[in-house]
Amino acid sequence: MSFYATVAGYIQYRTLAFLEAAVGRLQTGGWLDDCQHWRVDGRVIEHGRVEMIDTDQLVLVIPPGLYRNLARITTRLFVGATDGVVVISSTDGCFDGWIERPLPAAAEPTPSTDAITSIDAVDLEAFARESGLDVKRFERTPPDEYAAWQDQVCLAFHDTFDPPFPPDLADQNLD
Repeated sequence: MSFYATVAGYIQYRTLAFLEAAVGRLQTGGWLDDCQHWRVDGRVIEHGRVEMIDTDQLVLVIPPGLYRNLARITTRLFVGATDGVVVISSTDGCFDGWIERPLPAAAEPTPSTDAITSIDAVDLEAFARESGLDVKRFERTPPDEYAAWQDQVCLAFHDTFDPPFPPDLADQNLD
């Protein structure tokens, strides 16, 4: 069974070996192709702004996109991480948002069996209220209108919480 979620963020690694392991996991899952281009359902994501994998800075950037099953493995991508944040939201059988960051154990030289990330769950209905987007009730709202409201809330969530690119990457202009 597939799980679709909007995912965006970056992870910086302790060593090149940890970055390469994360890239390998993403290639095996089909999210990165052999040329290290991000893919969504077989299509390359056009981003043009920055390198998505920076082997000098040891950074992996996940460009914003609606990915199939990527949200299920993000914690594994943090093995060897020293910094980063990944923001995720989904309306696939749920209405959830969460923000994942590495814990100090993630950067240990050998992978830990302890927790390596912190995950802050965000109640998207509460977020909608706090953001002035009101709350629509599924049972009282036409399906298309309800889906549009969920999309609006998820977009506002990502506008609020998606991290800026790390400074060394944000200065790049590859257009």
